[in-house]
Amino acid sequence: MQTTHRIIKMKRQNSLVLLASVMLAAMSLASCKSSNKPATDASAQDSVPEVLKDVAGIEKFQTKLDYSKTENWVERPAEAKKPVDVFFIYPTVTGFRDPVQICEVTDSEMVAGAQMVRRVQTSVFEESCNIYMPYYRQISMPKPGTDYRFVTNYLSGFDATDALDYFLTHLNQGRPFILAGHSQGSSTLLNLLENYMTKHPEHLSRMVAAYPIGFAVTKDFLERTGLKFAEGATDTGVIVSWNTEGVGNKDAKNATLAPDGLSINPINWKRDDTYASAKDNLGSLDEMTGRVIVPGIVDARVDTVRGSVVVTTAAAKPFAISEKEAVPLFGPECYHRNDYGFFYNNLKQNIADRIRAFVEK
Repeated sequence: MQTTHRIIKMKRQNSLVLLASVMLAAMSLASCKSSNKPATDASAQDSVPEVLKDVAGIEKFQTKLDYSKTENWVERPAEAKKPVDVFFIYPTVTGFRDPVQICEVTDSEMVAGAQMVRRVQTSVFEESCNIYMPYYRQISMPKPGTDYRFVTNYLSGFDATDALDYFLTHLNQGRPFILAGHSQGSSTLLNLLENYMTKHPEHLSRMVAAYPIGFAVTKDFLERTGLKFAEGATDTGVIVSWNTEGVGNKDAKNATLAPDGLSINPINWKRDDTYASAKDNLGSLDEMTGRVIVPGIVDARVDTVRGSVVVTTAAAKPFAISEKEAVPLFGPECYHRNDYGFFYNNLKQNIADRIRAFVEK
């Protein structure tokens, strides 16, 4: 009975954390679509954006976190045993609070959520990489409808930038590395790519790939930054991303997508609409139980117009976002929560393949 209770509690916690992530991603993406202007470099902003002035604790960002301290990392290995690192940024893991507030890295809800993400999503990198995953102060879930066009950009200029800089300066020791995240973590990662990595070519040259999965990567972003989107399974120094939905979302609003957004098929690693069947899926992770199902439960085809990856198998349907607060934002068949899990073993293999290609080039 106690085991069953723990599983039910974990499932509910995982569901709430992931819902918080997709809701904040929706608000950020929706507001970003209202402007074609490039994001402002957060480190150069002279004042707090108007939308953040009423956030409780916003002044905390005047104090830097000390990333030399291990307590400011979800994971930071004492010894790097693998030749490649991954720097992973977790998604939004805090819920609604009144008033909206900045969550410290000691916040119990955020700590639990970040550790859950480490056990689930970030585990895909374990076999290939030393995992470096910082805690960073997050804003709690804002009220729906809030204009958050500058929120992620502004906040990424503080803790996430400091953590990445500390990682590259003091921990990485010149090894090849991967940058990765999901949802709001991927939004933050895109800002780091634009505002930090492109200004540090000495580090960018060692980047095997960036995986900002679950957040729209647009053609405009690529044009602004000069970065390239992946064309196949083994190109390196590229951005690899996708957003997962079902055929029931055709013509529906999906806040994970954006005009001129791009996705790559995480089964066959093609950019066109070539179909990949479920039998070619090497294994899907049930993110609620930690069990890998082989072969995987979903197929995949890129919708080159919507910029999404579409799955059609009946086995996927129970995983669609179904909360009444979320369906209007994501559509009736969005699988944002399972961007990693549906294609877990294919992604694990792809990480190894890109590392091998990088080392051999």
